[in-house]
Amino acid sequence: MDRRQFLERLAGVSAALPGLALLPALETLAQEVHARAGAATGLRTLSAAQDATVARLADILLPQTDTVGASAVGVNRFIDLLLSESMLDEQRERFLAGLAAIDARSRSLYGTPFTAASVPEQESLVRELDQRLPSPTTSPAEIAARAKAPVTAESGYAQLKALVVLGYFTSEPVAKLINAPVIPGRFDGCIHV
Repeated sequence: MDRRQFLERLAGVSAALPGLALLPALETLAQEVHARAGAATGLRTLSAAQDATVARLADILLPQTDTVGASAVGVNRFIDLLLSESMLDEQRERFLAGLAAIDARSRSLYGTPFTAASVPEQESLVRELDQRLPSPTTSPAEIAARAKAPVTAESGYAQLKALVVLGYFTSEPVAKLINAPVIPGRFDGCIHV
């Protein structure tokens, strides 16, 4: 299955999942952030080094293939603007601490910051962090406890991955690529036939 088929199937699955009522509002917010991020002239929250780390992680997660990759749609700029305008101070600080923890893990494993590590080392670290992501069946109490726990490379990666996926799938190039709404249309349940 290529990326286009995956994206089209994801669009179809999203229509069948319960609890997606809030997603149209999230999609609208994301589209507005994409528009402002595209017009932004510089970074507002991320440093140049942090931006490079976000862009590299995003490209490992969603690389350029025969379809557009994460950094090509500006996921790193999208995340910078979300951090600046849409996140509470505590959330922003946890995100930045998570990036620092990923960088620290790279330094402890490879003796170099994440962006300076070799491609195989970067991919190995991402695989390790990805294997330690919380289960999708994690209870709300466990999620709340993790939000108060000290920031680790794993928790930082989980937050970054969620934002990369959000930024990628709500970008205009990806929406045009899949040619299907990621968010299902309205539902009129009680109508006369």
